Amino acid sequence: MRILILDNDEEQRKFVRDNISSDDYELIEVENGQAALDILREKPIEILITEFEMPDFSAMDLVNNILSSNLEKFPFIILITDEETQNEAVDCLGPIPGDYIIKPLDPEGLRARVKVAERSISMQERLSRVRKESASLALYDKLTGVLNRQAIYDQALAEISRAQRGNIMVSVAMIEVANLTGVTEKHGSDIRDQALRYVASAIRANVRIYDILGRWMGAKFLLVLPNTSEENAAKVVERVNQSVSTIGIRLPDRKRLDVEVAIGVSSLPDEESMPLYVLVDQANEALKKAVEGESDKVVVYSGMK
Repeated sequence: MRILILDNDEEQRKFVRDNISSDDYELIEVENGQAALDILREKPIEILITEFEMPDFSAMDLVNNILSSNLEKFPFIILITDEETQNEAVDCLGPIPGDYIIKPLDPEGLRARVKVAERSISMQERLSRVRKESASLALYDKLTGVLNRQAIYDQALAEISRAQRGNIMVSVAMIEVANLTGVTEKHGSDIRDQALRYVASAIRANVRIYDILGRWMGAKFLLVLPNTSEENAAKVVERVNQSVSTIGIRLPDRKRLDVEVAIGVSSLPDEESMPLYVLVDQANEALKKAVEGESDKVVVYSGMK
């Protein structure tokens, strides 16, 4: 397993190197962002350990470049940060898997973070193998990798039925890339497709493994949140909204393209019965309000006026 260490502080690079066994990993060291990007494009890197803020290159720049580089697989990023910027570090990662460690660095803490990264990578590789071997790949949208419309409809229908039988709560969210038409007109279909993939990844990264996500149609995604109240569903999708707006997409000219989403939420309270199409219609109604709104991009159906 390859670990890339990016840091312009020689002492900190040495600390990381000295506290990770080179017998278990192939260690590569660089001191500037461009060198790191070149290596990422040349060979697969499983784990990237980097200082969050460097004089000429920040982790935000790094994440943006990785997202726009069409890498076959994202590295697991461990950010070295301090208490003042730890929240920014978490937001910076967006859809890329990662973790952070607070300075001053502790040898045991560093090794623990690397082990967590290793287990996460191993789990993702097992899931990937299962997906490749499964005939159910036909259920997935080829562009975004999430469920296609028929598959998300079938799974949502089953989840609603299960919730009604068990008298438990379930929520659905309709998520739309609000500025996709403008993105397409200004930047073309390749950037449009990149925006859709980016939003799908951001949603998936901010929900639970058993939440159900699919591409409903065009710029819309349907998210089903089992055993989730209206209040908690609103919190989940607000996190998705923040994640999407934090990073953006790096264009070929290195300018940042902001991606905007609008989200409508509808919920089925426990001990109530409602068909799936009604929940979806309610979520779409709330979504319409979110699209039309100037500031509030997350609208809950029961809160509509």
